[in-house]
Amino acid sequence: MSATKDKWLKYWFLKKYKRLAPYVPKTKMMSKSALWKLVSNYQHVILKPVRGSRGRGIIQVSSLGGNTYALHFENVQIKIHGKENTYKYIQRKIRNTRYMIQRRITRPTIGGCPFDMRVIIQRKEYSSKWKVTAKIAKVAGRGYIVSNNERSKGRLLPVKKAIQKSTIKHLSSQRLQWKMDRVSLRAARRLSVLFPRHRIYGLDVGFDLKGHPWIIEANLYPSMSHFLKVKDRTMYWRIRAYKKSVRT
Repeated sequence: MSATKDKWLKYWFLKKYKRLAPYVPKTKMMSKSALWKLVSNYQHVILKPVRGSRGRGIIQVSSLGGNTYALHFENVQIKIHGKENTYKYIQRKIRNTRYMIQRRITRPTIGGCPFDMRVIIQRKEYSSKWKVTAKIAKVAGRGYIVSNNERSKGRLLPVKKAIQKSTIKHLSSQRLQWKMDRVSLRAARRLSVLFPRHRIYGLDVGFDLKGHPWIIEANLYPSMSHFLKVKDRTMYWRIRAYKKSVRT
């Protein structure tokens, strides 16, 4: 398996670094005991394929009490009674695909739809200095849990605007972005130990309702399409310029 696509490897490598551990949600490899332990601890968890991308195959599992569980995938929501029935249903859906279970971060919403951020961090060739070159808020489409723009038919917004329209608008947008940038740069420096020649990362970062940033996922080959879809292409051209940069 290519290490660059292995979400579990990247999660484990970030989580075991003391300075990043508070920003990485609790995650375990999929098993029956791990699933019910995390559901018991957090009530809501996210199941995701170890090698998935673009929000494919993601399932949210929630405990509703009374031995009833809710599953949410794409824009479908179902309720199942009993742990055994719930686990059997999940197994039929995921089959032999390797999955991991992650604590669900309760994200702020805009008009009832959750959002998180895509942050691009890059370094120039022959430089060890990392820089946040682009960031954008991804708002999930109505009825979806994933914020992937195409999969959920969601919206893209400038980060400042998204915060100001959201349920955390009472918090300072400037301070939230500073925290997000700091954590993103720390993650890039950490990942460069694992992938020393790599020069770009795309992090999915979500705030919780208190404004604490969480690294939901790290991508080594992030899509640039987000930054082409907005009217102002400045961030897109900055990413391109960094990609092409040589020794200065």
